[in-house]
Amino acid sequence: MEITHHQEIIAPIDLVFSYLNDDEKMKLWMEGLESVEYPRGKKPESKAGTKFIHSIKEGLNTQTYKGIITEYEPPSLLALKLSHPAHRIKVTYELTSLGRKTELDYHCELEYTSFYYRFMGVLFSWFTKRILKSQLAKLKQLAEQESVRRVPPAN
Repeated sequence: MEITHHQEIIAPIDLVFSYLNDDEKMKLWMEGLESVEYPRGKKPESKAGTKFIHSIKEGLNTQTYKGIITEYEPPSLLALKLSHPAHRIKVTYELTSLGRKTELDYHCELEYTSFYYRFMGVLFSWFTKRILKSQLAKLKQLAEQESVRRVPPAN
C-alpha cells in the first residue's frame, strides 16, 4: 500500500526539519511515540545508516519498530525504513524551501508480511490514513506556532 501527502507549512525549512529529526519534538506530533532508543545507548549524529528503535503505543499495546535512516540530507530529505512483525515501511520526507514557507511531501510504502496482515491493513487503511493526516497536521501546527515565536534574523 502506498500513501502520499503534500502540505504547505508556514515555517522555515530548518524549523520543519527539526520536527522530523529531533526525538523530543517527534513525540509532540507523532501520536503514541513513547521512546526512541539507539542500539549503542545514545543518539549518534543523525546520518544514513543510523539504527534506532521506536516504541509506539497503538491502542492498548506498545509496538516496537526497528528502524534505519536510509537517506539524510538536512534540511531537505529524510528517509527511513521501519520493520515490525506485521509489516515493513519505507518513509520519505522531502522538504522544499519557499522562503518563510516549506512544502512537505510525504511518501510511504507499506508492505505486509502475510495475507492476514495485508487483509487487515486494507480493511483499516482509512484509519491508517486518518492517523497520518492527523499527525502531519499536528506537525504543521507545532512548526507554525514555533515559527511565530522565533525572532526574525537581523538585517
